[in-house]
Amino acid sequence: MRSRSTITAVLTILIIAGGLYYFYGYRHRDISSDFNAAKDYTEDAATTSAVKSALSLNKQLSSFDIHVDSTNSPGKSGNDVTLTGHVPTDDDKRVAEEVARSTKGVANVVNNLQVDPKTQAANTKQ
Repeated sequence: MRSRSTITAVLTILIIAGGLYYFYGYRHRDISSDFNAAKDYTEDAATTSAVKSALSLNKQLSSFDIHVDSTNSPGKSGNDVTLTGHVPTDDDKRVAEEVARSTKGVANVVNNLQVDPKTQAANTKQ
């Protein structure tokens, strides 16, 4: 019984090793580049989440549907964040940008928010 589990373990290791060899050897991929890509993705997601949380905690902005997208910013210590959506006033647009800029992990903010006075009526909580 013990030899059967040993054989199963060895076969499992060989299959995994063969898969890794095929994936990284045959396709000329580098495992470190995949780790870096995963790291960049998680940093982007963490920054996006942090900015969304900061905007939702701001009483002036919490009722508006502001979309946040972040991308890795090469050569900078942080991510580029893009804000999109609609807010009712220029002041709301400015405050949203300030909140995003002050969030940890943000290097640059592209504020593509549109000012539409009708937005307040559409997003007012009842």
